[in-house]
Amino acid sequence: MKKTSAIIFLFILTNVCLAQVSDDFADGDFTNNPVWSGSAPQFIVNASAQLQLTNSVAGQSYLSTPFSTGTLDNYQWQAYVSQTFAASGSNYGRIYLASNLADLTLPLNGYYLQFGEAGSNDAIELFRQSGSTSTSVCRATNGKIAAAFALRVNVIRDNTGLWQLQVDYSGGTNFVTNASGTDLAFNSSSYFGVRCIYTLTNATKFFYDDFKITPLPPPVDTTPPKVVSADTTLTNSVAVIFSEIVDAASAGNVLNYLVDNSIGNPLSAILQADGKTVLLSFTRNFPNGIQNHLSITNVKDLAGNPMTAATFPFLYFKSVPAQNKDIILTEIFPDPSPQVGLPAQEFMEIYNRSSIPFDLSGWKLADGISAATFGHQIILPQHYWIVCSTSNINLFSGYGNVIGVANFPTLNNNSDNLTIKDPTNKTIDSVNYTLDWYHDIDKQEGGWSMEIIDVNAVCGEEENWTASEDVSGGTPGKQNSVFANRPDLTGPQLLSVTAQSPTVLNLAFNEKLENSLSTDVFTITPPVSIGRKYFTDSSLRQITLELTQPFAARELYTIIVTGLADCSGNAIQPDFGQLSFALPEAADSLDLVVNEILFNPRLGGVDFVEVYNQSPKYINLKNWKLGNLQNNGIVNPQVITTADFILPPANYVAFTPDPVALISQYPQAPQKKIVKAILPSLANDQGTIALQSNQPLLIDYFNYSEKMHSPFVKNREGISLERISFTELTNDATNWKSGTSSSGFATPGFINSNSRPESSLSENAITLDPEIFSPAVPGRDFSKINYKFDQSGKVANVKILDTQGRLIKTLANNETLAFEGFYRWDGDRDDGSRARVGYYAVWFEVFDASGSVNVYRKRVVIGK
Repeated sequence: MKKTSAIIFLFILTNVCLAQVSDDFADGDFTNNPVWSGSAPQFIVNASAQLQLTNSVAGQSYLSTPFSTGTLDNYQWQAYVSQTFAASGSNYGRIYLASNLADLTLPLNGYYLQFGEAGSNDAIELFRQSGSTSTSVCRATNGKIAAAFALRVNVIRDNTGLWQLQVDYSGGTNFVTNASGTDLAFNSSSYFGVRCIYTLTNATKFFYDDFKITPLPPPVDTTPPKVVSADTTLTNSVAVIFSEIVDAASAGNVLNYLVDNSIGNPLSAILQADGKTVLLSFTRNFPNGIQNHLSITNVKDLAGNPMTAATFPFLYFKSVPAQNKDIILTEIFPDPSPQVGLPAQEFMEIYNRSSIPFDLSGWKLADGISAATFGHQIILPQHYWIVCSTSNINLFSGYGNVIGVANFPTLNNNSDNLTIKDPTNKTIDSVNYTLDWYHDIDKQEGGWSMEIIDVNAVCGEEENWTASEDVSGGTPGKQNSVFANRPDLTGPQLLSVTAQSPTVLNLAFNEKLENSLSTDVFTITPPVSIGRKYFTDSSLRQITLELTQPFAARELYTIIVTGLADCSGNAIQPDFGQLSFALPEAADSLDLVVNEILFNPRLGGVDFVEVYNQSPKYINLKNWKLGNLQNNGIVNPQVITTADFILPPANYVAFTPDPVALISQYPQAPQKKIVKAILPSLANDQGTIALQSNQPLLIDYFNYSEKMHSPFVKNREGISLERISFTELTNDATNWKSGTSSSGFATPGFINSNSRPESSLSENAITLDPEIFSPAVPGRDFSKINYKFDQSGKVANVKILDTQGRLIKTLANNETLAFEGFYRWDGDRDDGSRARVGYYAVWFEVFDASGSVNVYRKRVVIGK
């Protein structure tokens, strides 16, 4: 064999110092060229020019030679190995491919091949040694070296840490990869060598030859350069980074670069010091937030490989602070069930109505309970984006641009307060929606979204929203189905004035106001001085006035508002800038009475309950409740209003779950006296309704029955029961009458069709009101028989007699009387039939315990 002297080459190749080792022992010497050291007396070069262990006792021996390199990347090791015995746990050899120490018997850091082990599955195995610990990297075929062997190995490691173990078990050079594994723990070496562990019988049976360590030749570069990134550095420059060093001439040619959106070729293309980065400068600035595309061709690497023509997107973005309503909510989907066509998950839609792009990083979407934080996402001018839970992105991706956020606020079906805030916590938009915003009682039940009508009506609220008209139930990610131009040209209206205390006044308006009170004038008569004025909350719909002197109780005041404007700049309407008010007082029992009730509405209609303030007080109905009466207590209570609502003396108010539906069936009802409220259950045949104050105090209750209707009413649907007299007991059945046909069968919010003025009687008197009535004439379809005596406790018999003196109707039979009251005759007979037109007599007999008897006879006439 030919001996090649050990050579250590030091040269620069990609900035790494490489080393080589080679020894075939052809010169019969291992002490020079290269120098092997260690257990030298225990080794010889035999007659076959092979390194051979020759010891006369059992033990371990090693030889090592310098192999100094700062990297093991892309190295190859070859060696001939022969062991003429069956290896065991006490007889095996090692080749140390890399070691940080010359003495291979010490704890060290490096890699070695082991030939032999205990058992019969002996295999060549590559280990990493860390100190005294060895870890397997890869293992060749089991059983291949269980007996004596002579083989040749070839080990390769690349720059990723991948080791390949190749073997020719015949000792030739037809290498086949037997194993591979990845290990990057160590990447340097100082020594290469062999180590033998043996018993006495095997002390001369280890043979080695043809050691060769060489760096792998660099591959021929046939890979063209690629663009790693293209990012803007300034408003008119882009830094392009290539995957490798590129040719300066091709990289600096401005014709090899082109940007769309009318930007064109760069003015200059300058290759930077790293050889991979090219800085492109353009004469025109990039549009803010608009994605551009850079096309690159003909750029070559140092080997002359031209890149494949490619186009890369890039974006220039400059952050600008957002102003109020730059980003707005345009669609809300709070109730996906029942499903109409959209995915059965909640979403919101936002829209950039400005001319500026915004990065939503750090922006927050909240509903007062939870808040979601946006990640990086640029939203361009006039672009819509769907916002939903991160888990629902795939459901909405087919509808348009989608932003998924963690902790997406759960939208309440009935109402919610949503806000969008920028990273400085400034509110950019807010929406306080309710079911009324649908303006459709069917669609508000679910499956349909609410859509904004005019994206530029930034002051519009409930009147600028409505139910979607799209057949799918909504328009996520695109222009709304009800898109229209609805500028606000109407000034605000003063809706209510409430004295919160003797020195605090609250004013409520129908729309959002201009965020300034500097020029507004509030005049109160009789005169009361105003100390402070400010908006009550962020809705800008309520103003609080603090007074320097208190209001007087039960005195009516008037306030006039001038100089006020809405959010759009429209001045307050002159006809709606003045209201009267008074200081409210606590209510006592029967200050308010149940005055009318509709418990059996016709198809498409709704129930209502009307109350009347018969006291001289101004009473605030805030947090009052309507419920059912059970065991002298109220059950199923429902708050009728959480807002201030002052009911003046001698005024009516009707509560109903749907004012629109109620007014559509009873158009004469005054809209301002109809209040939306959830009512307790009202059975169609009989039941109870009770009114409770916020104290709480039972104010009044009514045990109603369909039997209280006029005997001549055949179909009771849509006909209310009206109270006749405020002074008589609520639960006196004769004090209630069916609503008349002339009034539309109900009078919600205004005087009852059956109401009669309270008669002024002298003592011991009987009067009829009217004396002539007709069951067929609305409003005069019964006669009220009033009585008043000098004492209570008298007993009465009241009968109706015809002209022949025959009894046709008994109104009272031995009934105990109060001081005063009334009976009612509807013109019916005891058998339920209607009495004929003609003259009749009211026979009214009263007597007391002393035996005193008085009889009164009054004429009553049933007309045509």
